Amino acid sequence: MKKNALVLFLVLMYQFSIAQDDIVITGTNKISKELTPKQIIDSLEARFPDAKSVAYFKVPKDAAARGWAINVEDNIEGEADLDYYALKFKRADFQYYGLYKPDGTLVMSKYQETVQNIPDKIKESLTHLKDKYPGYKLSSKTYYKNTNYNSSKEYYEFVASNGKEKKKVIYDGEGELVKVK
Repeated sequence: MKKNALVLFLVLMYQFSIAQDDIVITGTNKISKELTPKQIIDSLEARFPDAKSVAYFKVPKDAAARGWAINVEDNIEGEADLDYYALKFKRADFQYYGLYKPDGTLVMSKYQETVQNIPDKIKESLTHLKDKYPGYKLSSKTYYKNTNYNSSKEYYEFVASNGKEKKKVIYDGEGELVKVK
């Protein structure tokens, strides 16, 4: 019973959280490259042939739906018993996270960019963050761009702080604030 409660807790706690400019993946099973479907490895190698130090994870569907969805519209679609796979790697110029179906289809990705690359609509919206959250301002030199390939939507994730308190703020591609964690 305790083991089931622990497993349920880990699944419920599946989320991405920023910790020292890295994302921590919890509630998943880290697996080897050999246990990862070949189609996923082929997809990664085609997109990022120079990826090094790749970490592989098996992600239950319900955990993927909670951990990767930004908005209600970003439901993870698929068969009820379908597990997903997450890949993580870091290059000199960015960090990358991808969520894949077992057939190698990239469902969602998340990668780090510098704040110099913020789209103008998002940049404008960030100037008004203090109106909704007094005292909060952008506190990192990087942000994560999230892409949902099912819906062709992009989201931009920043860390804002008010002294020691931090919030994760997420904007859609039109510059609308859609979520604050």
